[in-house]
Amino acid sequence: MRIRSEIILFFLLISVIPLSIVAYISYDNGKEAIRASVMEKLLGATENTGNAIDNWMAARKDDMRVISQSRIVVSKDKKQLHEYLDTFVRGYRGVYREFFILDLNGSIIFSTLDREGNAGNERYFTEAANGKLYVSDVSLSEIPGSSEMIIANPVKNNGTITGIMAARVSLENLYRIIENIDVGKSGEVFIVNKDGNIIFHKNRSMILLRSIDDNHAVREVRYEKNGIAEYINYKGEKVLGSYYWLPLYRWGLIVEENIDEAYTGVVTLGRLMVTVSFFAIIGVVFLAVVISRRLTEPIKSLENGAIDLVKGNFRPIPVTSSNEIGRLAEIFNQTASELLFIRKKLEDRIQLANHDLEKKNRELIDANEGLKKLDVMKSEFISLISHELKTPLSTIKVSAEYLETDDNADPVERKEMLRVIIKNIDRQTRMINDILDLSKMEAGKMEFQFENVDMREIVNAVIENIGQLALKKKITISLDIPDSLPQIIADKEKLIIVLNNLAGNAFKFTPEGGSILISVKDLGDSIEVSMKDTGIGIDKEKLEKIFDKFYQVDSTSRRKIGGCGLGLSIASGIIRTHGSQIHVESKPGGGSTFSFRLKKAEP
Repeated sequence: MRIRSEIILFFLLISVIPLSIVAYISYDNGKEAIRASVMEKLLGATENTGNAIDNWMAARKDDMRVISQSRIVVSKDKKQLHEYLDTFVRGYRGVYREFFILDLNGSIIFSTLDREGNAGNERYFTEAANGKLYVSDVSLSEIPGSSEMIIANPVKNNGTITGIMAARVSLENLYRIIENIDVGKSGEVFIVNKDGNIIFHKNRSMILLRSIDDNHAVREVRYEKNGIAEYINYKGEKVLGSYYWLPLYRWGLIVEENIDEAYTGVVTLGRLMVTVSFFAIIGVVFLAVVISRRLTEPIKSLENGAIDLVKGNFRPIPVTSSNEIGRLAEIFNQTASELLFIRKKLEDRIQLANHDLEKKNRELIDANEGLKKLDVMKSEFISLISHELKTPLSTIKVSAEYLETDDNADPVERKEMLRVIIKNIDRQTRMINDILDLSKMEAGKMEFQFENVDMREIVNAVIENIGQLALKKKITISLDIPDSLPQIIADKEKLIIVLNNLAGNAFKFTPEGGSILISVKDLGDSIEVSMKDTGIGIDKEKLEKIFDKFYQVDSTSRRKIGGCGLGLSIASGIIRTHGSQIHVESKPGGGSTFSFRLKKAEP
C-alpha cells in the first residue's frame, strides 16, 4: 500500500472515532450545561421574586412603624389623622384599604372608613398590645377574589403603649409584581401558606379556596426548604419546579415550567451537534488527502538535515511545508534557540535569587534590630517597674516601722502614716491593674459589653472620681455637654477607664490653678468626646509615641509624678476596640487636647 493511502487511512482512524466520542461527550456535557443553566435561571427568577416580596413587605412594615411613631397618631386628632393617612392611601394607590386605631380594650376608636367595632380577641391586636409589630395571615377581603392582610403595630407615648395602629393591606399590588416573573407559555407561579393553601395564583378564584397537597414543591416548602426539582405537578404534568421558603411570613413561592418547554435548548443542541459532526468528518477527509500529498515532499530534506545533525554539523533545517514534518523541522531549529533562552532564563533566576537573598538578609538585619529594641524596652521596663514599685514599698516600710516602734505615737501622726500606706498601696494596685489590663488587651481576652449608654452618665462618674483631686490641686473642671445628647453604643465601664486615664494624665501635667474642659459634641453620624487641659503640653516629635507601651515624656514634672506609661496605651486600645482612635493636639506650654469619636445608638 502506498504511503499516501496509509496516511489517509490513518487520519480517518485517528480522527473520525475520537471525533465521534468528542461529539457525544460535548453533547452530553452541553445537555447538562443547558439543564444547569435553565435550573439556575429558574432558581434566580424565583429567588429574585422572593426578594421582591420581602422588599415589598418590608416597605409596608416600615410604613407602619413610621405611622405609629407619628405625633399625629399619638395625639389621635381625627381630622389630622384623616389628612395624614389619606396621603398614604393616595400615594400607594390601592395598597392600603383602611387604616384604623384601637384602644387597649380592642375597640376601634378611629377608622379611615369610619368603621366601628371591637377586635380584642383578634391575634393582631393581642400581639401588637404586647409591643410587637405583627403581620396577619392572608385572608379573603370583602371584594370577591381579592385577598388582604392586617399589619398592626403598637402606638407609644413616652415609651408607654397607648393604642394599636393597624392597616388592612391589599395584596393585589404585590401580586402584579409576582406576575412579572418569566416562566414561558406553559409556566405557572403560585404561593402557598404554611397549611398548603394557595394565597396567590393568576386564577384569583383559587386563592384560599384550593389546597395543594399532592405536589412535591409544596411538600418541600412546608418543610421550610428551598430548591429545584423535576416532578409531576398537581395537574399530572411533568414540570421543572423551583420552590423558595419565605420564613418571615411562612409562605412558599413555587414556580413551575413545563419540562419540554424548559429543555427545548437540549433538542436544538442535539441537532446542532449532528450537523457539526457531519461537516467535521468531510473536512477531515479533505485535509487527509491534502496533507498526505504534501507530507512526502519535505521528508527527504528532513532526512538530510538529520544526517548532518548526527555528524555534529548543526545548521538550520530548511522548512518547505507546514504539516507535522515541517513543524518537526521548526521544532528542531527552535531547540538550539530555546536552549540558549533557557540558559539566559536560568542566569536571570539566579540573579533574582541573589536579589531575594539580599532582601531576606536585610529583613533579618531589620528583625535583629527590632529584637535589640525590644530587649532595650524590656530592660527599661524592668528598671521602670523596679523604681515605681520600690518607691511606694520604701514609703510603706518606713511608715509601718514607725507605727511598730512608736507605741505612743500621736493619733494624728498615726492616722497620717496609715493614709500614706493606703495611698502607696493604691498606687501599686493601679500600676499592677494597668499591666494586667494591657496584657488582657494584647492577648485579646479583655471582655467588652456593648450597650446603649448615656455619655453624660460616664462623664459624671469620671467627675466623681477626680473631684477631690481637682479641689486639692485647685484645678477647675468645666463641662460642655448639650442637654439633648443621643445615646452611644459602647462599654460603659471601659469608657470610664478611658476618661479616668485621660483625666489622670491631664492632672499630672496641669499645674495648680489650671483648668480642664470636658466637652461632648453631636456630629450627626457620631459623638465626639474631647478633654482639653492647660498643662505643659507635649513636643511635636513625641506626639506619635505617647500611646506606646511604657513610653514616658522625659520631663521633670513627669518623673516627679511617676507611673509606668500604660494609661494612654490602655485608653488607645479600648477606643480602637470601639472602632475609633484617640487624636491628640498639643504644643509646649499650650496645653493638650485628646479627642475620639463613638457611634450613635440606633434610634
